[in-house]
Amino acid sequence: MARVRSPNYPAISLPEAIERVRKIYNKEHVSKASPDVVVKAMGYNGLNGASMTILSALKKYGLLEEVGKELKVSHAALTILVDQKDSEDRIAAIRQAAFAPALFSELRQQYPDAIPSDDNMRSFLLKRGFLQSAVDAPIRAYRETMSLVSELPKEDNSTNVEEPKEAPMQNSVEQRSEQKVTPSDVPAQQQISQALAGNRRDIFSLDEGQVVLEWPEKMSAESYEDFQSWMEIQLRKIKRSIN
Repeated sequence: MARVRSPNYPAISLPEAIERVRKIYNKEHVSKASPDVVVKAMGYNGLNGASMTILSALKKYGLLEEVGKELKVSHAALTILVDQKDSEDRIAAIRQAAFAPALFSELRQQYPDAIPSDDNMRSFLLKRGFLQSAVDAPIRAYRETMSLVSELPKEDNSTNVEEPKEAPMQNSVEQRSEQKVTPSDVPAQQQISQALAGNRRDIFSLDEGQVVLEWPEKMSAESYEDFQSWMEIQLRKIKRSIN
């Protein structure tokens, strides 16, 4: 009988993962190295179950990247480690790393307003397929990760486009209508930023607008599984929004 396993999740929190990748950076800087060398930089004797679990977590957060059969500290990890504490790039990199794991992204979407109670998360994870014996570890990792995120400055969701300060009352609706820009009015390359080096991008046009998808050219089987899970979540959310 096949062994039942819980869904993938990072075995450690992001704060701990950052300290682990810091040890790798102190030893190897941003040089490529074999997995065996990388785990030794973290203090392990070599590759084993425990060290491989930590490597998996660092890759899930995007702090380590694969280069063929070797590993190196990612650009995001380097930004977190060397930038000033209040650097906008560092803050963005921490936020991106926190929700890079598919499970943490799903939890954030499920509970966008506040961190839920342990009992609430436990119920959600058990229905998600987690085993009773394994459910506490992801709860702890997520809570510690969200604690770090909560210390960051709040995201600025305001736009840079200002409404006219003194517009005639009778023309306000007409002016807003004229200012509205739809995706079809703007070339695709102006709607989205340039793809990161080593990434691929595809654009699918719908009557209502455009769908933009970007992904790394090289992806591990484990990363593909996480990506597939995330895509399934997005498709379910989109389906719920269809009238």
